[in-house]
Formats: sequence, structure tokens, C-alpha cells
Amino acid sequence: MLKPNERRLTVAGVRVRETHAEVMFYETARIYRLPHGDAGSARTLQLLQQAASSGTPVVVQFVEPNGAVIASVREG
Repeated sequence: MLKPNERRLTVAGVRVRETHAEVMFYETARIYRLPHGDAGSARTLQLLQQAASSGTPVVVQFVEPNGAVIASVREG
């Protein structure tokens, strides 16, 4: 069961910037942000990139419900 601030999404693309990564999903036109330097952000970025390559959906937890900042990602 998903929490209110989680969604199952399919990664369309990831663009790495200096301070964050921009993440796009097929299910929404919105661009989401993954800040660099947060605990586990390198592993989260790696999971997002792998999911983009494989087309495998992931469960994305956001800092707040309906927010644009990614807190964590898990296989899902």
C-alpha cells in the first residue's frame, strides 16, 4: 500500500544538473527535483537512471504530498 506522499511512476528521463537532478515521468508532465547531497541521493539517482533504462516502474516518495521534490525511490 502506498503512503499519501508516494506514487508508482515510470521514469521517462533524468537530467543531472549542478545542484540537483531533474526527473521526468511518463505519467505526468511535471518536472521533479532530486537535490544532490541529501542522504542517499547518489543511490536514489542511480535507481532512477536504471529505471529509465529498463522501463521498470518505481515507487517515488515525495517530501510532501503533491510536491515536486523527491525524498526517496524504491523498486516497486
